Amino acid sequence: MKKLHSMVGGSMLAGTVGVLAACAGESSTVSGPSEATAQATAQAIGVVPLAGSVRLRCERRSNRSKISVDGRNLSPRGGIFRARVRAAGGTATSGTRRAVGDEVEFDFDSNRNDIREGATRIPASFIAARSGPDVVGEILNAQGQVVASQGADCESR
Repeated sequence: MKKLHSMVGGSMLAGTVGVLAACAGESSTVSGPSEATAQATAQAIGVVPLAGSVRLRCERRSNRSKISVDGRNLSPRGGIFRARVRAAGGTATSGTRRAVGDEVEFDFDSNRNDIREGATRIPASFIAARSGPDVVGEILNAQGQVVASQGADCESR
């Protein structure tokens, strides 16, 4: 009986080696679509991976709301982006800005001096404590798709 197992095992091994030898000229690696094809397909069906990251800082006072949305690891490098923030006071979207490398920064503020320096205007009552994050900040690419998002509870002064 032991000899029979050896013969069957040996035959199976020989058959496997024969199949492998027949396929030796063929590629044995499994490959999927190229990264460019995968990205094009994802965009065509409306799915965009969130590869970038956001650092979101916010502050609320009795007479002021202040939000900073900083994007990092964004693609394309040097691309055009905008930021959108959502809070109890509604939604505000910045103008477009070109990334420096893979980074871009946006400010939202109710303070007139900061608005004059380029911050997007939001009302002083824009941020309020609420269940879940007080503010959600998003970075949008040139096509308006969210490429990075972050929620935060805001510092209260």
